[in-house]
Amino acid sequence: MRWLFACVGGGSGDGVAGDSAGDSGPLVGGPPAPVAYSGGTCPDMKNGEMTITSDGIDREIILKLPGDPSGAPVWFNWHWLGGSASDAVRYQGLKTVKQAGYIVVVPESRDGMAASEWGFIGDGSQAGPDLALFDDVLSCLDEQYDVDNSRVYTTGMSAGGLWSTYLVMHRSEYLAAAAPLSGGTGVFVDYTEPARDMPVLLTWGDANDKYNGLSFDDASKEFEADLVEDGHWVRTCVHTQGHVIPNEATDYTLQFFEDHPWGVDPVPGFGDASVYPSFCSEPE
Repeated sequence: MRWLFACVGGGSGDGVAGDSAGDSGPLVGGPPAPVAYSGGTCPDMKNGEMTITSDGIDREIILKLPGDPSGAPVWFNWHWLGGSASDAVRYQGLKTVKQAGYIVVVPESRDGMAASEWGFIGDGSQAGPDLALFDDVLSCLDEQYDVDNSRVYTTGMSAGGLWSTYLVMHRSEYLAAAAPLSGGTGVFVDYTEPARDMPVLLTWGDANDKYNGLSFDDASKEFEADLVEDGHWVRTCVHTQGHVIPNEATDYTLQFFEDHPWGVDPVPGFGDASVYPSFCSEPE
């Protein structure tokens, strides 16, 4: 089954004060500890639907915890325009990710963001609360479960793919790898060089991947070119189904994340190539 997902309205992004963008470096060292929780005392990071106060705003998230979440990797998954956290859990097969031992974090977008769901558009002023949500959830998960900070990842479709694109550029020091689905830079998201080099897997639906005047083909190719020029390790999965999540996406994204902990060097490429569909390719 294939699903059509809407995306975003207009604008452009210039980053936010206090972000981590800067000169890229090689994949060495280790990730920093998460920043302190902005809300004081962390809530109980429990399985299922829960509320966390972040940047002074009550935010709803769905947590999917594995049987033993202690020391587990973390998978952030951001929903599309007009969707919800429960939609992403249902349609993207995220139960598989939980069963693989990951803590799965699926946030709901905040009130007042109907045009974009996440804060990647405009002058950067809208990004703060969603960046804080990423920071706060990671901080509280680490406090409660001592998560594997070398295996923190982000993905999402359409508006969620654009927000994952934004996180690559503004939270690269905390991310081991990223896999935006129909994300990219250009019309709505200005490119800012990430603070460090990292592996990125880009998926989109070739020239037919369009919604509401935005070509995700153009946006994904532009992001790929920018990352490659800055020395990042990029692979692509270009399907022919348009603006949808391909059926195989969760399985091969999981494999990609499994193969790419923080700082892996040399980068192993596609690892078990049999997991990837024929539309995924290594660069020539």
